[in-house]
Amino acid sequence: MISAEHLTVTLNGRDVVRDVSFWLRDGEMVALVGPNGAGKSSVLKALAGVVPSEGDIRIGDAPADKMTVRERAKRLAWLPQTRPVAWNLMAEDVVALGRFADAPAPFDRMGEADRAAVVAALDKADATHLIGRSFQALSGGEQARVHLARLLASPAPVLLLDEPCAALDIAHQLALMAALKAEAAAGRTLIVVLHDLELAARFCPRILVMQAGVLVADGAPEVALSAETLAGVFGVRLDAKGRLERASP
Repeated sequence: MISAEHLTVTLNGRDVVRDVSFWLRDGEMVALVGPNGAGKSSVLKALAGVVPSEGDIRIGDAPADKMTVRERAKRLAWLPQTRPVAWNLMAEDVVALGRFADAPAPFDRMGEADRAAVVAALDKADATHLIGRSFQALSGGEQARVHLARLLASPAPVLLLDEPCAALDIAHQLALMAALKAEAAAGRTLIVVLHDLELAARFCPRILVMQAGVLVADGAPEVALSAETLAGVFGVRLDAKGRLERASP
């Protein structure tokens, strides 16, 4: 479970998130959508504790501001929008970083249970064939799947994903969303930032919509992505065949 009450994030003197409140139960998978600059990434960063914020954030039954960095990392794992890796690591060692809060060791020095968790995460991300390959030598899509495996390798009950479908082909986008849905079914709580509204509506039973730092809609896809919201927030509408198109000026 994770919740935010009156969450506000101020960067460079400007409120990029303003008075946002929501509550997610265990096993819930929620899409966080909105146009560029709406504040989606800033919400995830505030929940992860990497930018200062005002308001009350609770992870499980505990206030986040009372947690140490390690305590927070054991409860919450975050996949940022940009994911640089400065070292020339093997793919499996990048994934092993997801176990760092509990088992700070490279893959070949991990215990059996942690190694099994890393391999299982690579399998969920369709990336087991990348074991033994340098991360820096992988394609952008392959690197994205390794980063996803790193997140899934974490034992944290709450997962935050910022545009996880970026750089993935359509088949792997669908596989990714199905894998995330399975994580929710297993009891994990997920917040997924997406730009593809059709993917969000297909895989997420609940959608949060942000605009200009404010939460403007929260509900099932047919409610949160109403015709009014599509036009007013995204500048699009559904055509006669149910496809998204730009709304008339």
